[in-house]
Amino acid sequence: MKNIFLYAPRESESFRRVEDRMRQLPLNSALITLPPGSRFESPLCLHLRSNDVVILFAIDDADISALLELRDEYENFRIILIIGNEKNITNNKYSYLSPRFVAYLDSNIDDATEFLVNIYRKERFNNHLH
Repeated sequence: MKNIFLYAPRESESFRRVEDRMRQLPLNSALITLPPGSRFESPLCLHLRSNDVVILFAIDDADISALLELRDEYENFRIILIIGNEKNITNNKYSYLSPRFVAYLDSNIDDATEFLVNIYRKERFNNHLH
Protein backbone atom coordinates (compact mmCIF):
# COMPACT_ATOMS: atom_id res chain seq x y z
CA MET A 1 0.00 0.00 0.00
CA LYS A 2 1.75 3.07 -1.24
CA ASN A 3 -0.97 5.67 -0.78
CA ILE A 4 -4.36 6.11 0.77
CA PHE A 5 -6.79 8.25 -1.17
CA LEU A 6 -9.83 9.91 0.34
CA TYR A 7 -12.81 11.04 -1.72
CA ALA A 8 -16.37 12.27 -1.22
CA PRO A 9 -18.91 13.44 -3.79
CA ARG A 10 -19.30 16.73 -1.91
CA GLU A 11 -17.63 18.87 0.70
CA SER A 12 -18.87 18.61 4.28
CA GLU A 13 -17.76 19.05 7.85
CA SER A 14 -18.12 15.29 8.30
CA PHE A 15 -15.76 14.65 5.39
CA ARG A 16 -13.15 16.89 7.03
CA ARG A 17 -13.59 14.94 10.30
CA VAL A 18 -12.81 11.72 8.43
CA GLU A 19 -9.79 13.38 6.82
CA ASP A 20 -8.48 14.53 10.21
CA ARG A 21 -8.95 11.05 11.66
CA MET A 22 -7.10 9.40 8.77
CA ARG A 23 -4.19 11.84 9.06
CA GLN A 24 -3.67 10.63 12.63
CA LEU A 25 -2.95 7.05 11.52
CA PRO A 26 0.54 5.74 12.28
CA LEU A 27 1.29 4.70 8.69
CA ASN A 28 4.13 5.51 6.34
CA SER A 29 1.62 5.79 3.52
CA ALA A 30 0.61 9.20 2.29
CA LEU A 31 -2.99 10.33 2.65
CA ILE A 32 -4.04 12.09 -0.52
CA THR A 33 -7.33 13.92 -0.27
CA LEU A 34 -8.99 14.25 -3.64
CA PRO A 35 -11.08 17.39 -3.99
CA PRO A 36 -14.67 16.56 -3.01
CA GLY A 37 -16.92 16.47 -6.04
CA SER A 38 -14.01 16.35 -8.51
CA ARG A 39 -15.28 13.07 -9.99
CA PHE A 40 -11.76 11.59 -9.99
CA GLU A 41 -10.66 14.18 -12.55
CA SER A 42 -8.13 15.88 -10.27
CA PRO A 43 -4.45 15.69 -11.28
CA LEU A 44 -3.92 14.00 -7.91
CA CYS A 45 -5.60 10.91 -9.39
CA LEU A 46 -2.51 10.37 -11.53
CA HIS A 47 -0.85 9.01 -8.36
CA LEU A 48 -3.36 6.15 -8.02
CA ARG A 49 -1.69 2.72 -8.23
CA SER A 50 -3.25 -0.73 -8.25
CA ASN A 51 -2.33 -1.56 -4.65
CA ASP A 52 -3.62 1.68 -3.17
CA VAL A 53 -6.58 2.07 -0.85
CA VAL A 54 -9.43 4.43 -1.71
CA ILE A 55 -11.55 5.59 1.20
CA LEU A 56 -14.94 6.73 -0.02
CA PHE A 57 -17.10 8.89 2.24
CA ALA A 58 -20.87 9.21 1.87
CA ILE A 59 -23.31 11.21 3.95
CA ASP A 60 -26.53 9.81 2.51
CA ASP A 61 -28.20 7.86 -0.31
CA ALA A 62 -27.52 10.69 -2.78
CA ASP A 63 -23.79 10.40 -2.10
CA ILE A 64 -23.94 6.62 -2.55
CA SER A 65 -25.64 7.14 -5.93
CA ALA A 66 -22.99 9.67 -6.95
CA LEU A 67 -20.23 7.23 -5.96
CA LEU A 68 -21.91 4.43 -7.91
CA GLU A 69 -21.89 6.60 -11.04
CA LEU A 70 -18.09 6.84 -10.72
CA ARG A 71 -17.46 3.18 -9.93
CA ASP A 72 -15.38 2.64 -13.09
CA GLU A 73 -12.87 5.16 -11.77
CA TYR A 74 -11.97 3.25 -8.61
CA GLU A 75 -13.30 -0.31 -8.85
CA ASN A 76 -9.79 -1.78 -9.26
CA PHE A 77 -8.62 -0.38 -5.94
CA ARG A 78 -9.19 -1.54 -2.40
CA ILE A 79 -12.27 0.33 -1.20
CA ILE A 80 -13.12 1.30 2.33
CA LEU A 81 -16.49 3.00 2.68
CA ILE A 82 -17.19 5.36 5.54
CA ILE A 83 -20.78 6.48 5.96
CA GLY A 84 -21.52 9.64 7.90
CA ASN A 85 -24.58 8.42 9.74
CA GLU A 86 -26.27 5.05 9.51
CA LYS A 87 -29.71 6.70 9.71
CA ASN A 88 -29.13 8.60 6.44
CA ILE A 89 -28.74 5.42 4.38
CA THR A 90 -32.12 3.92 3.56
CA ASN A 91 -31.06 1.05 1.29
CA ASN A 92 -28.15 -1.30 0.69
CA LYS A 93 -26.99 0.13 -2.66
CA TYR A 94 -23.64 0.85 -1.04
CA SER A 95 -22.83 -2.87 -1.31
CA TYR A 96 -22.48 -2.35 -5.11
CA LEU A 97 -19.39 -0.27 -4.34
CA SER A 98 -17.76 -3.58 -3.30
CA PRO A 99 -16.08 -2.18 -0.21
CA ARG A 100 -13.67 -4.35 1.72
CA PHE A 101 -14.85 -2.63 4.87
CA VAL A 102 -17.77 -0.39 5.83
CA ALA A 103 -17.68 1.91 8.85
CA TYR A 104 -19.89 4.64 10.24
CA LEU A 105 -18.45 7.95 11.32
CA ASP A 106 -20.91 8.19 14.19
CA SER A 107 -20.22 4.74 15.65
CA ASN A 108 -17.26 2.65 14.51
CA ILE A 109 -14.71 4.84 12.73
CA ASP A 110 -12.05 3.30 14.97
CA ASP A 111 -12.73 -0.06 13.33
CA ALA A 112 -11.91 1.46 9.93
CA THR A 113 -8.66 2.91 11.17
CA GLU A 114 -7.75 -0.43 12.74
CA PHE A 115 -8.55 -2.17 9.45
CA LEU A 116 -6.17 0.18 7.61
CA VAL A 117 -3.41 -0.34 10.17
CA ASN A 118 -3.82 -4.12 9.80
CA ILE A 119 -3.55 -3.89 6.00
CA TYR A 120 -0.37 -1.87 6.39
CA ARG A 121 1.16 -4.31 8.90
CA LYS A 122 0.29 -7.31 6.74
CA GLU A 123 1.90 -5.73 3.69
CA ARG A 124 5.03 -4.76 5.60
CA PHE A 125 5.33 -8.33 6.85
CA ASN A 126 4.83 -9.76 3.34
CA ASN A 127 7.38 -7.36 1.87
CA HIS A 128 9.98 -8.53 4.41
CA LEU A 129 9.40 -12.14 3.32
CA HIS A 130 10.36 -11.36 -0.30
